[in-house]
Amino acid sequence: MGGVGQLRDHPATDRDQTQHDQDQTGSDADQTASDQDQTWSDHDQTASASDQRSADEDQHAADDDLAAGGDRATYDRSALARERSSRDRAAVSAVRDESAAARLRTADERDQAAALRDRGAQGRDELARLHDLQDDRDASREDISLRAKRDRARAAADRAKAADDRTRAAADREDAARERAEALRHRTESADDLRFATTDELTGAWTRRFGLEEASRELERAHRTGASLVLAFIDVDGLKQVNDSQGHLAGDTLLQLVGETLRANVRAYDVIVRYGGDELLCAMPNLSAPDARARFEKIAAVLTAADAKHSVTFGLAEAEPADSLQELIARADADLLDARRSGQSNG
Repeated sequence: MGGVGQLRDHPATDRDQTQHDQDQTGSDADQTASDQDQTWSDHDQTASASDQRSADEDQHAADDDLAAGGDRATYDRSALARERSSRDRAAVSAVRDESAAARLRTADERDQAAALRDRGAQGRDELARLHDLQDDRDASREDISLRAKRDRARAAADRAKAADDRTRAAADREDAARERAEALRHRTESADDLRFATTDELTGAWTRRFGLEEASRELERAHRTGASLVLAFIDVDGLKQVNDSQGHLAGDTLLQLVGETLRANVRAYDVIVRYGGDELLCAMPNLSAPDARARFEKIAAVLTAADAKHSVTFGLAEAEPADSLQELIARADADLLDARRSGQSNG
């Protein structure tokens, strides 16, 4: 009997070692899952904080809109606030997507740990049955049975945690999709607001403030690269008389026609600016003065062809290395005045 007992003890010892190794693996998996839970809990907190910040900025933007009463500067601030809010929401969406993917990975790991514990429970059952053959090992058998029950309970708990992770991951994906949609809506609203803030409604040109910034950037680029830049100063002839004699609606129609004709005959990246009531600027990079003159002579001819009473006078200035934008504008304006004094209407 002693020999049989010894033979049976060896597999029992090996199985105990296997179960110990599996216990350690399960413990490591538990620690990993716990660490990941903490990581994604921190991410959730970050997302929540970003949500709150976005909501606060939205509220400030809405308050600004309400208080604006047609004030353009306030409207601009509102548009920029919405743009920041949109970026925040997109960032929150990315964090939630990352969190959802990680929770799915954690769920898979917990399922694997659960399967490992199930196998451990089966192994302990077999070990318990082996000890059943040994009358002198009743206590050890009970202990092994208890350990098997405990493993099954822990496996069930892991499966429940895995199911919870999948549920939470699905919820995160829904939140991420909602955040993306919200971010897109805010980006669209922000783009609309910025377009309204920067575009002159009659001519379709840049408004003065933003347009001069764009023209200044083009001038800086020309200075930096050594490329050419021509600035046109355009005056809509007789706009005041049209307003006085035919009404402002007729004047607005004339400005719309001038804006459409300009945009149709310059390049998409040329910068057209509504500089004053009847004045526009056009900054044209990488274009020579003769080519610019030919382009604007065509524009003047198109306008006159549409109505003999419609005409524009223009002046041109080619950027010099030391020019500031104001100096360039002043030279183009002087060229326009010279054309007008000489009695040569560009129409």
